Parts: sequence; C-alpha cells; structure tokens
Amino acid sequence: MKKQITTSKECLLTYEEVCTVLKMSQATLRRYVKQGRFPAPVKPNPNGRAVRFRYQDVKAWLDKL
Repeated sequence: MKKQITTSKECLLTYEEVCTVLKMSQATLRRYVKQGRFPAPVKPNPNGRAVRFRYQDVKAWLDKL
C-alpha cells in the first residue's frame, strides 16, 4: 500500500517510496542526494526530523535519464 502525503496540493514521497520506484537502496539514494546527483528532500515540518521528496522533482529527474 502506497502512502501519499499531500501538503498544499503537493505530493510528497518518503525515502522508501522513492527507492521502490527507482529500484535502488536507501544508501544509494542518500549518496546521490549528498553528491547532488538527485534532488534534495524537503522538510514538511520545519521543527520535525522527517524529510520527503517532491513528486515533481523525482519525475523531472527520471525524465532527464
């Protein structure tokens, strides 16, 4: 079951969801983000620890491949 978090009409994805779509490990995705090879996640709650990826950013990255 896929979870979708909607904030201000924007679909946000977890690391797990992005890894499932891209068929890569979380370690690889984190390395890509750190190296600037993948769009950085955003914090839905500035005071929280959780981060999410914008669906539009992930789709744009995939379209560039």
